[in-house]
Amino acid sequence: MSKIILASTSPRRKELLERESIDFIIDASCLDEVLDESLEIKKRLEKLAFEKGNPIHQKYPLDTVISADTVVYHHGKVIGKPKDSSEAIKILNELSDETHIVYTAVSIWSKDRYTVFTDETSVTFKNIETMIPDYIHSYEWEGKAGAYAIQGIASIFIDEIEGDIDTVIGLPVKKVKAILEEWKII
Repeated sequence: MSKIILASTSPRRKELLERESIDFIIDASCLDEVLDESLEIKKRLEKLAFEKGNPIHQKYPLDTVISADTVVYHHGKVIGKPKDSSEAIKILNELSDETHIVYTAVSIWSKDRYTVFTDETSVTFKNIETMIPDYIHSYEWEGKAGAYAIQGIASIFIDEIEGDIDTVIGLPVKKVKAILEEWKII
């Protein structure tokens, strides 16, 4: 029986697959995540999702491999993970009272099948300027694209979401599950 392998160390992606009762193991490759600036944003992410999953697919060619990459996109630029608290404050001030897009690209391999797609969700923040100092002291922003985790304390920042919240968390798991069901993997 073939296995499902999540090519990611993200605890959020792990939680999303577990929530859907999908049986899987984790094996992620070490990859310098570099977005190809010559491509438009969705293609950049899809290329990176492919690059994350391909070595794992090569290692487990008879199994199903899922890889993904998520970015926050605002005013034509990628908002990454802040290096420190001052950068987190700067990012959160930029996102305050604004709408940004979160893109998650997903690659799925299963034996001789392959698909890649990008899902997007628009997130509108309230004016959060007065909330930022307390949030910074929570350290929840560490290691998070856009300096926030929508499923955590930062949920109070949200004015509106258009799309799948799971895309913002890191994996549009309902779409992934639908592909796995269509391919008769689960």
